[in-house]
Amino acid sequence: MSQKQFNTTIPFETWDLDLLVDYVLKFHHRNTRKYGYELLDRLNALAAKHPELDRVVDHFRNSIADLDLHCQKEENVLYPFILELFNASELGQQHAQFHCGSIQYPINAMMADHGDETERHKRIEELTNGYTAPEGAEPEYVKAIEDLHRFRDYLLEHIYLEDEIIFPRALALE
Repeated sequence: MSQKQFNTTIPFETWDLDLLVDYVLKFHHRNTRKYGYELLDRLNALAAKHPELDRVVDHFRNSIADLDLHCQKEENVLYPFILELFNASELGQQHAQFHCGSIQYPINAMMADHGDETERHKRIEELTNGYTAPEGAEPEYVKAIEDLHRFRDYLLEHIYLEDEIIFPRALALE
């Protein structure tokens, strides 16, 4: 995803790498899990009355499961090493080598996950007619579709931060 595809008024490119990592962990990862599972429950309840949401629910359920695993990999493997790189750089010290050589491999895997999620959410967008509830839909249906759209927008911010700022900076430090 290029910067042209994601607009923000927050000057993320001016933030230090450790602050960016903290933001992704504490805002994106936490909220992906908390609000993702809440939204999935709401969509499941709606799909019981609105079968046109079945495929949306399937895609979103798979997204939440895959994103949870994705976040775990970042939290347990990639981000601790990126923070080590940043701290060593700030202190003018050498850093230990990543346990499997370079962080390029896990970064490539994370970016592939990002591509998969972007495609999955494009399918959700198509299935929801551009995140538009049907005419006359009940308020909870309308709200759930709006929240699904908001979830996608935050996902795109997460992907932008990692692919365009965090990962290139980490690779440069390595």
